[in-house]
Amino acid sequence: MTFLNPLVLLGLLASAIPIILHFLNLRKLKTIEFSTLRFLKELQKTKIRRLKIKQLILLILRILIITFIVLAFARPTIKSTLPGIGTYAKTSSVFVIDNSFSLDVSDEYGNRFTQAKNIVRTLLNNLKEGDEAALIKMVDDENINELSFTRNLELINEELQKTKISLKTANLESSLRKASALLEKSMNLIKDIYIITDAQPNVFFRENKDSLKLFDENTSVYFIPIGYNTGKNLQNLSIDSVTVITKIFQKDKPVEIEAHIRNHSEKEVSGALISLFINNQRLTQKIFDLPAKSQKTILLSALPPSFGANTAYVELENDALEYDNKRHFGFIIPEQPKIAIIGNGEKSRFISLVLSAVQQGNNAASNRFFGPEQIGNINFNDYDLVIFAGGPYKDSDFDRIKKYLENSGSVLFFADDLTNRETFVAGMNKLNISGLKSQKFPDNSPGDLTSIDKLHPLFEGVFKGTTDNKKVAEKVEIYQALSTNSGQSLIEIPGGSLVNEVRIGEGKLLYVAVTPDLKWSSLPLTGLFPAIIYRSAYYLSFKQEIGKTALIGVPMVFNLPKKYSAGGTFRVIDPKNIESAVQSVNLPSGALLRFDNNELAGSFIIKSQDNIPITILSVNTNPTESNINPLTEQEINNQFINILNKNVNFDVIEDRNNIIKGIERARTGTELWQLAIILALCCIIAEMLVAKSSKNESFAIENS
Repeated sequence: MTFLNPLVLLGLLASAIPIILHFLNLRKLKTIEFSTLRFLKELQKTKIRRLKIKQLILLILRILIITFIVLAFARPTIKSTLPGIGTYAKTSSVFVIDNSFSLDVSDEYGNRFTQAKNIVRTLLNNLKEGDEAALIKMVDDENINELSFTRNLELINEELQKTKISLKTANLESSLRKASALLEKSMNLIKDIYIITDAQPNVFFRENKDSLKLFDENTSVYFIPIGYNTGKNLQNLSIDSVTVITKIFQKDKPVEIEAHIRNHSEKEVSGALISLFINNQRLTQKIFDLPAKSQKTILLSALPPSFGANTAYVELENDALEYDNKRHFGFIIPEQPKIAIIGNGEKSRFISLVLSAVQQGNNAASNRFFGPEQIGNINFNDYDLVIFAGGPYKDSDFDRIKKYLENSGSVLFFADDLTNRETFVAGMNKLNISGLKSQKFPDNSPGDLTSIDKLHPLFEGVFKGTTDNKKVAEKVEIYQALSTNSGQSLIEIPGGSLVNEVRIGEGKLLYVAVTPDLKWSSLPLTGLFPAIIYRSAYYLSFKQEIGKTALIGVPMVFNLPKKYSAGGTFRVIDPKNIESAVQSVNLPSGALLRFDNNELAGSFIIKSQDNIPITILSVNTNPTESNINPLTEQEINNQFINILNKNVNFDVIEDRNNIIKGIERARTGTELWQLAIILALCCIIAEMLVAKSSKNESFAIENS
């Protein structure tokens, strides 16, 4: 038995009132014997004894009257049926409907989301007068404090009609926690939760893997899977992810990507078509086959059409589920970088020749040459890359270089033979280039390259046919080097490294262990030299070429390059080409940009106030929604063991034709408040009759 208003039971304390009054009203009679009335003594004792019994019966009846009235208001209820006694127990029902996009497929029964809505309507129509209900959408921004029960079921129908498919991911546990908070406020004995979903594995992802178990023994949970009885084999391919292979983006250089495709179907797919779009232009496509329940990686490449921000996506042909047929990504092709070259005469001559050969038209105007004595007057932040070709350098120069690097600067630094060696070593230590070692090779046996990290982005596309680090195609004669083991070694020579990469703060530095002239090596005369000069301009100076990715509805926070963080406000252009402003948050560790407005699938271009593209945020659907194959009943039961208390009634209802019949068997209950009222009335009538009889006898005794 359960009391729906248990606090009312405190009223049982009032049953002590008749007892207290009973003892207060007892009067002890004074006995006076008369010889002539002695024969009445025995008769009077009999009447008094009968009067006391009736008074005791009155006391009990009055206690019962109070008890039954209190019980009636406390609403005692049992989860069973008593014929002719009690009333139907009012019910609190919570409908949890899955509105993730995986339900937007059709089988022989029609669209599955429409099927889910129709099941909710059927269950609503089965509720009786006085029942209350609430609707929880698995994918919803609604605050839990705004959820409440209503007895106006038409409102639930209207809310159901407005419920739309969402591109975000469903989460059952979160919805059940909302349902639990709602049901804790309910005063009804019968509490039902109806879960209508396609039973995908991802629905059971648990945000809080704690020991908390939901709901009490009066709660019944009914799991109604959609699509269990279908005989139709739905064919669905999905693009799980896109990997951008290209690391350095240049105009008129192909961009290579890998699309990872999965076949969720029970049969092979033949002749499927995948296309690559850049800035909404279809640039390439491929036809492929994919066996059942398998995955495949497809390589696509195309020439990007323009400088700046490029939004792109790969797309499959239509199938059962369309939302996962498109995957967005983005990249930035930088304009010609602004380069400052520091060094006089021969030190900068070969660098100048390389830049003049590879740059065309007015782009060469973005290069500026300075003597080492001008370093104090140069604003490094005006340049995307600073090349230090030769000194002499002062100690204070290295302090300025370090500060520039910490603020997202980019530096290509050659070893120098014009700076005092102690000053140079101490200065390079400030730039995280430590342990400099002077190496000299005989003129008749110069050093040569021993290995090259051909997988490093700096050398992407430079070496064709092999990625073996030991296979060095070109000979470089090394006569002298000032090498280090700091950072990452990109090119090695006997006893040390020729090129190293180190990071300082948000900046990157490439250190070359020889001078950029012919004094220490033949490097300036080789094909490797222009690759180092030209490609380092792109590799070092651009930090955000490959865009970031996020899932729909999941907020994202990312660090901003320090050279952009001072502005505070950034321009965001969404997939519909609508521009808005986003404010950065400045913290001691740097500036952060929080991006919450990612409710649309597509690419968001983030620009500085100066209209410089900083990065591209590509928002996509969660690939776990693409698996439209439901869990088995046993797998579903195993999942709920971790969520529900053991006394909660749980049932998986697969047969849609018997949903109502199966539910009605479990949700019957009886309230006993009417029985308590009847018993209280009976006690009141009995009390009136006994009280009247007692009054007559008491009057007779007093007059005798």
